[in-house]
Parts: sequence; structure tokens; C-alpha cells
Amino acid sequence: MRKLLVVVLLGVAGVVLGRWYRREVMHEGDALVHLQSEHEHFHLHVDMPPELEIQPGDTLHVLNVPQSYGQTPGELTYPSRVRLYKASWLKRNLIKRSSLAEINELVEHP
Repeated sequence: MRKLLVVVLLGVAGVVLGRWYRREVMHEGDALVHLQSEHEHFHLHVDMPPELEIQPGDTLHVLNVPQSYGQTPGELTYPSRVRLYKASWLKRNLIKRSSLAEINELVEHP
């Protein structure tokens, strides 16, 4: 009976940690999107409103795209609504720590 209780408690703890990790809070705002598309490279820069700050683990969705029919004329700047999904504290810190480990591996690699 004791082993069953331990297994159930570990299962509940795993479910709680999983839900905490996947928890996101959504914010929306207006931004200015700078799109640079050339033959050799593609860049996208978003000027975010001051109340929205991107941190590790967050996801940004640009909701509007220009009508370009598959091609852009080099550089293009347009306003767009953006949706920012803020990561949970657990996810943000796990991503920070794993990123530091990957950077250290790159630096220490011969």
C-alpha cells in the first residue's frame, strides 16, 4: 500500500510540474515589423510596445503579414498586431540554464 501511495504522489507531482511548465499567459499589442528579404538572407525585426518584453521561453506571433505574393521588395516596414505568449517561471529558468550549458559547450569545445 505504501509503494502505491508513493507512485500516485510521484504521478501527481509529475502532472503538476508538466502543467506548470506548459502554462502560458497571452498579451497582445501593436508593433512595427521590419522585414528584409534579399537573395542571400532574410531578417525580421519587431519593434515591440514598451509594455511587452520578450524573455527566454516566450513566443511571439506576428498576426498581420503584407500582401507580397511570395516576393518582397528588399526592405518592408509595416504595422502589425502581435501576440506574446509569456512562458512560466519554470520553463523560463530551465531554458536559461540549458542555454548557458550549450554556450559553455561551444566555448569549451576545442
